[in-house]
Amino acid sequence: MTRRFRSAPRLAVAAAGAALALAAAAAWCEPPPAKLRTLAIAEDQRRYADGVLKRFLADPDVELRARAALAVGRLQDSVAVPDLLPLLQDTAPEVRREAVFALGQIGHRSARSALEARLADPDAESALLAIEALGKLGDRGATAKVAGFLTSATPAVRSEAAVALWRLADSTALGRLLAAHSDADPEVRWRVLYALEKIVDPDRVVLIGALHLADDEWTSRAAAARTIGRQKSPRGVAYLVQTLNDADVRVLVNAIRGIQQIADSASALSVTEIVRRLGHAHPYVRVTAATALADRFAWVAGDSVTRRTVLDSLRVHLRDPDPATRGACGRALLIHLKAGALAEVTPLLADSSLYTRVAVIGALGSLPARDAVPLLSARLAPGTPLFERMTAAEALGSAGAKELVPALRSGLADSSALYVAASAGALAALGDRASVRALSAAYARRVAEADADARIGIRDALRELAGRAYADSLERAHPAPAPRAADYPDDFGRPPAVRGAVLHTSAGDVEWSFYGKEAPETVKNFVRLAERGYFDGVYVHRVVPNFVIQDGDPTGTGSGGPGYTIRCEYQRLRYEPGMVGMALSGKDTGGSQWFVTHSPQPHLNGRYTIFARVVRGMDVVERIVQGDRVLKVEILR
Repeated sequence: MTRRFRSAPRLAVAAAGAALALAAAAAWCEPPPAKLRTLAIAEDQRRYADGVLKRFLADPDVELRARAALAVGRLQDSVAVPDLLPLLQDTAPEVRREAVFALGQIGHRSARSALEARLADPDAESALLAIEALGKLGDRGATAKVAGFLTSATPAVRSEAAVALWRLADSTALGRLLAAHSDADPEVRWRVLYALEKIVDPDRVVLIGALHLADDEWTSRAAAARTIGRQKSPRGVAYLVQTLNDADVRVLVNAIRGIQQIADSASALSVTEIVRRLGHAHPYVRVTAATALADRFAWVAGDSVTRRTVLDSLRVHLRDPDPATRGACGRALLIHLKAGALAEVTPLLADSSLYTRVAVIGALGSLPARDAVPLLSARLAPGTPLFERMTAAEALGSAGAKELVPALRSGLADSSALYVAASAGALAALGDRASVRALSAAYARRVAEADADARIGIRDALRELAGRAYADSLERAHPAPAPRAADYPDDFGRPPAVRGAVLHTSAGDVEWSFYGKEAPETVKNFVRLAERGYFDGVYVHRVVPNFVIQDGDPTGTGSGGPGYTIRCEYQRLRYEPGMVGMALSGKDTGGSQWFVTHSPQPHLNGRYTIFARVVRGMDVVERIVQGDRVLKVEILR
């Protein structure tokens, strides 16, 4: 679940100082709470070379060995693989579980044979984790053994095997997956259908998927629709059109996306059926339909009757009550009609919703520069909402507006680091290599205080203009601030004394229960921010139907944060509906942005910290739309 700017994982780790090393040595004789704190600090500072974590792997205390294995897995450094392997034989099941999980997180193929040996572990959970870990390794040499578990007598084992095969994406497993498609357990069934999306064989997979579009369970119907779409075969369109009458919003959203993925092979009938969904009662369906109509040019450029039907419906929904749908319809009209849509769409630039305005501003970048520049340059001015300024800058890059290079360069000195990053991205899109020196200076100025997304945005622009080697050398010369020993409180690494939170939102109340043991520092970070009112009044800036809602950015842009980052606390929890995770721009770049899942999302497992789950108000989560607000967060103790 990325934040606005994407990046590769980044480790900002300072070498341990002499004082910290002495403290670690002293802690070795201290009771477990002190040892746990020492271990947690070593994990947080991503230190392995000094031997502290390695010694904990051999500690006599079972809890410390297990906790050390988890810490090593969070580092994701393959140098630790040989030190983890002996723990696979540990007499304590909890230690074996964490060691197996850690090897999966590291993902180094040298661990494959050792993990295969744990498939017969007498501890059922260790064996399940071994199946998962083999999937994470991505070594298709394990496919046959993993696929053999599709016939296990235990549904949990069959489910785990299906998800691992999704990760392996090996066509040699197709026969066994097809044989398992009608599993009696619905939790297994949808995962088998989910795994099939990774193996492109329309002649065999589309028909199997079609059989499940009438399944009793929505999870199977939704997975089947998704898999049919990812086969990208025209023969799937007719099946998905029938699914557009499904009563479940989640299935309907996946069916629309499936037709969208099959691309320009869609028939006039299917396009007309998607247009009809612009009138659906649920905004998630309307915005998904509008987005599909925007992204498939051939659908609107087809026969004149279909084209007129599509464009007329988009025009009607420029007044939709949902801000995201209004914006998506405006964007669609600009993409298809170019400047011919300006008279109809320009009023949305004064819409009451920031997110409607931003959707239209972004779409202006698809117009010729002569049409886009006057509207976009007016939105670069200070005093314009930050998200509009950022989006306008980015759109000028897309429009090829080279005459605006001086204005974009001046943006590198802006007071907002996020606007600096947007200007940097626009200069990169315009190929302005003359800006490299100014970009380098901006990076050096901002690295100590910028949120991760802003820092990464400037770095990525430098990679584009000056090459990866230059940008990465600049990053090494100006590392982000690393934690200092004095920053760690006495309870660091221990669970917080809170049990949950109630989020009072403009759509209703949502209650969470925290995972304080599994993600103590992430929970503490959220609580600290909440207690100072950080989240009060903040927009839900991102909603992806049947995926997530996302909040926690006071700028409302999806790129903001608290001005610092926290480490990822990966753990064995799974992303089921209502799980709360930390949004990232790369490893260890969390801060304040969080998301809640609408539906199961196995691909997020082990990649984003889970720190809470929804225990009341899931219906609210499922109706929150972009632009709703968190009014206040109440912490429960």
